[in-house]
Amino acid sequence: MTPSPETSTPPPGPEMKLPADLKVTFEKTTLKDPDQAAALRDAQLYAKSTVVGIAEQDPKSKAARYYSVPGSQAEEYAQYRIGVYAQEGLTMVGERRHSRAEVRPADGKKDGKDGYTVTFCSDESKVAGKHIGSGETFTTDPGPMNLWHWTLDMVPSPKVDGLWLTKKAIVKGRASAECG
Repeated sequence: MTPSPETSTPPPGPEMKLPADLKVTFEKTTLKDPDQAAALRDAQLYAKSTVVGIAEQDPKSKAARYYSVPGSQAEEYAQYRIGVYAQEGLTMVGERRHSRAEVRPADGKKDGKDGYTVTFCSDESKVAGKHIGSGETFTTDPGPMNLWHWTLDMVPSPKVDGLWLTKKAIVKGRASAECG
């Protein structure tokens, strides 16, 4: 697994720094089509941006907003997910690993003109929760509870050439059927 998406070079975006005790990794996926590669890259950056927002404790994280269509379900999902952690005073430590990436044209089309649907799995079995106030960490039971299946609808940005934005995010927990 590589520490960051390497499917193509992204346009300049917000810096996404994680604390030393938190990593987000992605299994390398090579795609020949440059639009598919860029859609995958930015879907992975969207997923990483949610972790960055959790680490920053900022539901309105600049990174999460940058990789989402403004006002979209994906932007709302990121704000909600980050907000749950922030409201409870929690963050994450460890490594969230992503694998099994696939890219297909959206809505069953053949050409990708309407965007792409990107799917992948994330494994949080090496992640622990951390109380920000006390620094105390806690783990969850291993197993399907730590597997997540991501389905992200990606569309080209109307403002930034080469950037793909997440329009819709469906993240299913306990995804052993898809990711086990």
